[in-house]
Amino acid sequence: MSWLNSLYRRLNNHPYQTLALLFGVCVAVYVVTIPLPRSDGMLIGSDGIAYYMYVRSLVFDHDLSFADEYARLYPDIDVTSLRTATGLTSNQYAIGPGILWAPFFVVGHLVAMGLRQVGFPVGVDGYSYPYQAAVCLGSMVYGFFGIVLIYQTIKRFYPRTALAASLLIWLATNVIYYLLAEPSMAHMCSLFAVALLVNVWVSSRPEFSMRNCFVIGLAGGLVGIVRQPDATLLALPVVDCLLGRGGVLPRVKRIAAVVVGFALIFWIQMMAWQVLNGNPLSSGYFRDSTQRFFWLSPHLVEVLFSTEHGLFLWHPILLFAVAGLFYLGQSQPRLAVLFGAGILLQAYLIAAWWWWSQAYSFGGRMFIASLPMFAVGLAAVLQWALEQGASLLCWVTGLGLVFWNALFFLQYRLGYISHGGPYTLRQLTVGKLEMLLDLARRAVRLLAR
Repeated sequence: MSWLNSLYRRLNNHPYQTLALLFGVCVAVYVVTIPLPRSDGMLIGSDGIAYYMYVRSLVFDHDLSFADEYARLYPDIDVTSLRTATGLTSNQYAIGPGILWAPFFVVGHLVAMGLRQVGFPVGVDGYSYPYQAAVCLGSMVYGFFGIVLIYQTIKRFYPRTALAASLLIWLATNVIYYLLAEPSMAHMCSLFAVALLVNVWVSSRPEFSMRNCFVIGLAGGLVGIVRQPDATLLALPVVDCLLGRGGVLPRVKRIAAVVVGFALIFWIQMMAWQVLNGNPLSSGYFRDSTQRFFWLSPHLVEVLFSTEHGLFLWHPILLFAVAGLFYLGQSQPRLAVLFGAGILLQAYLIAAWWWWSQAYSFGGRMFIASLPMFAVGLAAVLQWALEQGASLLCWVTGLGLVFWNALFFLQYRLGYISHGGPYTLRQLTVGKLEMLLDLARRAVRLLAR
């Protein structure tokens, strides 16, 4: 027990090196898996393909006409059914990830051309592995900096447990899955953008200068162009600004600064909607009437606790984070209430969405934007536990939940449970042991050959 505490103290003295070392391991694991055979021959997949279309079209074609991308990436889709009022092919996904990936995509292009020059049969058309790998590694980089920003935010309140909470958010939730197994999804870009917003907001309290409010707006705009539902979180610092010090006029100026900052970034998404759909306020989601919110009948309990990707069932570490918000409330009552409100707001949006189970999802993937707020609560509950002399309980619980998440990772990735669900309680509990036994039997048979 003492050696674990001693190890943590050493790591806590070098937090950025610790986080960077773990990230290096993740990158190494990802790079090693690139040559593995894939049924579709693609490193990108699922929603990531639609996000990828943006960066490929912008860099190569300098437009938002996705005809070439659909022909190459979705050859079985009849694009005539996707024509918009402007004559282009619809893409309902946000433009932000494509923009964030652009520098990495350009590096991938340089790598592809270099490989081509020395004789490797690598395509230089924006579709081959160097481009896809560069984009995935770009997502991983953004996910890493999202964790760093989370650490910096927590450290303002709980320096003793900031590193532990950051590592648990990384390893005991779905961050590790979407950073390592499916980085072409938008979730690591989303984690980075929201972590930046929360960090800028918390760092600006309680004075909220005009400059800081403008930067909060810029960060909120970035959140909005990466994933529009996450932009609702900008309401939290706005409320905080309104409740801050000063009279009516200073408060109005603060909100105006936030709005201007937000508009300076979010106009990019609005212009993309204008080009694609003929209306700067018309998302591609509006084309399909089945994709909508059912505001009066949200599946709130199911989203949080059901076997179909229920957030707390898959990632019980977040239950401790919720409890920690109450402890945070003792020193930062307004912030604790706003964090709790932000998490509830995201839960309501997800629960009201027509596909509340979040489709093919490792846990509650749409909640990744809420993790920067959960993380502060997690650090708070760890701090409380240490003050009660329960460091052994913290170690046992934390490592146990990391192991629990790792077993989920293997179950999901190796096909022991379906990607879409629904699942049985047996699959999610005893099924983990059955998977380990099956893997052990396979290993024995392999060694016996």
